[in-house]
Amino acid sequence: MRPDPRIYIEECPGVYPPSEDTLLLLDCLGDVRGRSVLEMGCGTGIIALHCAAAGAEVMAVDVNPRAVACARANAERNGMSLRVLLSDLFQEVQGKFEVIVFNPPYLPGEALDDIDRSWAGGRDGVAVLARFLSAAREHLSPGGSIYLLLSSLMDEEALQRALAGYRWQELGSRKCFFEVLSAARLWPESSDEGLPG
Repeated sequence: MRPDPRIYIEECPGVYPPSEDTLLLLDCLGDVRGRSVLEMGCGTGIIALHCAAAGAEVMAVDVNPRAVACARANAERNGMSLRVLLSDLFQEVQGKFEVIVFNPPYLPGEALDDIDRSWAGGRDGVAVLARFLSAAREHLSPGGSIYLLLSSLMDEEALQRALAGYRWQELGSRKCFFEVLSAARLWPESSDEGLPG
C-alpha cells in the first residue's frame, strides 16, 4: 500500500511519529478493501487511516493515551470515522480480525514512560512482541494474517521462541542506520488455509 498524499497526519508530542519502520510496514500491506483490520500500537494512526481510506473496517489500539487522542484527531482532520481504543495490547479488544498490523516496540531497553513504551521492547527487544503473539491467534479470523515489523536488533533466539506456532514470510526489508528492518506476514501453523492472501 502506497502512502496516500491526501491523508494528512499531524505528529503529536509524546507519540511515536511515522518513521522508516512505519512506512516499510505500510508498503508491505496488501489489499485490505472490505476486510476487518486491527492496528495494534497505532501511534498517530497513519496505517489505520490508510486502511480505512482503502475500504477496510478498522479498529486502532494503543496503550498510550496521547496516541489514542492523536489518532482520533488525525481521523477527524481527514474526515474519517475511526474506532480507537486505549488498551494494553488485546486487553480491551473484542472480536476477530482478518488482518492485524503491529509495529511493536523492538529496541532493547526498558520503558520509563509512555514515549519509551513505543520503542522499548525489553532486554531482548522481543518482550512486547512475545506477549502480542501469544494472544493474537485468539483475535485472528480463519485464514487471516498478521503483518509485523521486525528488527535485526531483536535477540534472535527470543524472536524464534516468540514466533513458535506461526509460519511466516518476509515481505520486504530496509537497511536503516545501525539495523535492518523487515516486514513479515504471519499466520498460525495450524491454519488449513495455506498461504494467506
